[in-house]
Formats: sequence, C-alpha cells, structure tokens
Amino acid sequence: MTIFEEVKELVDVPTAACHYGVEVHHGNMAICPFHHERTPSCKLYERNYHCFGCGAHGDVIRLVQELFGLTPMEAVKQINSDFSLGLDARRPPDRADTLLIQRKKQERKAYAKWEHHAFEVLKDYVWTIRDWGRQYAPSRPEESQDARFVYALHYAGYAEYIANEFMLADKEERLSMKEDIERIEKEIKELAGESHRGIN
Repeated sequence: MTIFEEVKELVDVPTAACHYGVEVHHGNMAICPFHHERTPSCKLYERNYHCFGCGAHGDVIRLVQELFGLTPMEAVKQINSDFSLGLDARRPPDRADTLLIQRKKQERKAYAKWEHHAFEVLKDYVWTIRDWGRQYAPSRPEESQDARFVYALHYAGYAEYIANEFMLADKEERLSMKEDIERIEKEIKELAGESHRGIN
C-alpha cells in the first residue's frame, strides 16, 4: 500500500470536502467548487466525487489538488497534515501500519456517526424546549403546570448555550460533552413519555 492509497483509505471525500469549506447539502450533494452554480450538482461519494454540471471527477487527493492548485504529493502532504494522519512518505507501510490505518478509519467513522447524532440531539433539544414552553404553558394562573413546561422554563437558556458550544467546539471539546448529551437525550425521552399529570 502506497501513501496515496493510505490517504484515500483514511479520509473519505465528504469528510475532506466539508473540512475544506465545500458547501455540502442533503444526500452529500455539494455546490461544485470548480464552476459557478446555485443548485448543488456535485455528488460526493465515499471514494470519489463527480459533478454533473461541469464533469469534474476524482478522488480525495484530486479534490485537494484542484482546490489548492497542488501536485499529487503536495495534496497528500496537505491531507496528512490537516487530518493528523501521521503517515511517513519515506517508507512503505508494513502490516502494523495497515492495521493502524484500518483502526483509525473505523475510529473516524464512529466519531462522525456520533457527532451527527449529537448534532441531531442538541437541535431537537432546542426545538423541543421551545415547543414545550409554548404548547404546555398554563392558560390560567390556577391551572397546574405540566412537567414539560416547567422543564422548558428551567432549561431554555441552557439548551441554547450547549447547542452553540457544541457547534463552536473542536473534536476533543465535543467528546468531553458526551455525557451531557447522553443525559439530555435521556431526560427528553423520559419527559416525553410520562403522563404529565401536572406539578402544583
């Protein structure tokens, strides 16, 4: 396995495209960075990309080459540095290197899956609390308060805060918030599933 193959094994095209500022939409359709367009026409597959508008096509190394005007080796070095891959271009990889590459790839995919889930949890958290604050607000002073309304009153500011913090955080900071996100997900599920007979 060459360093070119190692890089392509470790970093998929959608991950690199997002990292380098390509505007990626639903279904991994992107605004093509190689011609002017308003509607996404560039499909990002795991191993390559293809633009149905201008015909641009290639793998992750080609993508970085074209984005920054680099040679193939310069693109490899750029990716190696930007994604902290720790690859050594001066020697061919041995079996230990190959196993490490596979483990790093699995870890990267697992993190990407968790990160996406965490974004969804926090987005739903903010919107659920906003909804509960309106939907379950008592209509009269003497009316008992629904537990969801009380929760919304207490945590509306916190929900906005933690969602914003997660968006601005780097990978290590996001991972440090994992327990908080798991707790939030559990609390919302428990409150949504209760009978809510009211809090006096």
